[in-house]
Amino acid sequence: MERRDFLKYSAGSLAALVVGSEMPWLMESNAYAAFQTPTLNFTITDAMKEMVTHNPFNDARCYFWIYKSNTPNLLPECPGPTIFTTEGDIVTITLTNNLDEPHSLYIPGIFSSGPIAPLATKTFRFRALRAGTYLYYDNLNAPVNRVMGLHGCMIVMPRATHPGHKFTPYAAPSPAVQKLFDDFGTSAHFPGLSWEQGDPATDTPAFRQYVWLCHQASPILFAEVGNFTAGLDYPAAQFANLFNNDPYVDTFNTGIMNRKPHFFTISGQSGHFAHNNPFLCPNNRVGEPVIIRVLNAGLQAHSMHIHANHVFTTSINGVVQENPLWVDTMTLYPLDVWDWTVPYIRPPDIPNIRGIGKADTPLTSITNPGIPGSVPHPVWPPTEELNTFLPPVGTLSGGLTGIDISCQLSPMCYPMHDHSEHSQGAQGGNYNCGLISGINFTGDRNTAGGVTTFPNVPTVHGPDGTGPAAG
Repeated sequence: MERRDFLKYSAGSLAALVVGSEMPWLMESNAYAAFQTPTLNFTITDAMKEMVTHNPFNDARCYFWIYKSNTPNLLPECPGPTIFTTEGDIVTITLTNNLDEPHSLYIPGIFSSGPIAPLATKTFRFRALRAGTYLYYDNLNAPVNRVMGLHGCMIVMPRATHPGHKFTPYAAPSPAVQKLFDDFGTSAHFPGLSWEQGDPATDTPAFRQYVWLCHQASPILFAEVGNFTAGLDYPAAQFANLFNNDPYVDTFNTGIMNRKPHFFTISGQSGHFAHNNPFLCPNNRVGEPVIIRVLNAGLQAHSMHIHANHVFTTSINGVVQENPLWVDTMTLYPLDVWDWTVPYIRPPDIPNIRGIGKADTPLTSITNPGIPGSVPHPVWPPTEELNTFLPPVGTLSGGLTGIDISCQLSPMCYPMHDHSEHSQGAQGGNYNCGLISGINFTGDRNTAGGVTTFPNVPTVHGPDGTGPAAG
């Protein structure tokens, strides 16, 4: 099959298409390369993508099928672009199939294109029926077409808040979820901003949200599918069995690689490119809650474990939770879609008297010879951790003539990784090249404030009426 595109592995912003009601808060956010478009125009095609790692047996490229947006200046990528729209809006989408087999686009509970023949183009209209997080994908010859790369995320925002309440991501939140979002920026336990509040003084966007779309890629198996007999579907049962159960081979001595996944990605990125990507890894202050929309387009389960904060699972597979689980680890099965609400409270290892995240009396700095700071200080910056070195300052490599090998610790960067251990590697041995991301803390915000910028919601300032409070 002709390979039409080459996708460079990128650490840039995540492409987003905004359809329907304008979302100025999204267009102003640096978290997305957002493009306002009246319609969606996708070509179903194929591509080679440069992945994260390299070894002598593989040139670190992988073949994919992709939804390529025809929006000008929007580069093709796998997964497809994130689609933002508003509940009740009509979405028009044109799909062109440039591959050799029938393909489709399917959004559970909202839309199904049905089969689109090779080289055919069809246009559809559908209504975004319900606010929430959706995996869009090709549901033909399941799971082959989806796992080959034909998938992406659609986010439907609610149209307005309920009178007397703050915004949630849902049109019909449960009482517990509504209470949680009402408490953000208001209660003593969640000082700072509400979810819908931004603060221009600190470059804090409103409606802070991120997409973690998990996937697994097998260069050997995907190439087999791409080279399969034109016009015929690769056998689905054979694909799933090889993807999960292909026997081990001695790659080092034979040069042969098996057809199990070699790469584990979050929104198309893995390892360093996901863990240190500010468009995937939230960078916020204490008191700036965020939503992480977690999806699994692949065939393997992931035990997602997040450090620093327990998170509230506010929606699971489209169902808003009556009693949101407060978790730090949760198993993500194929086709699962969750919303994790991260409260961004102070992590336990940023010290105060109680040490569990509430604004509280700070500890007194620990005297560290040669480092100033043995007097009381604000909880931020976390002087105790920043003044801790392992090994101690002055430890030299190679004796008296060596260099100082001490390393300063910091509590600000926290990982999210998969407790399914195999996903941490890439091509069988490069640790931290797999499915990993995290959350970062860039400062403190212990007072309410900020500005609400969502349409149909009046501007909101701090409860004392003094306006935005810089953190």
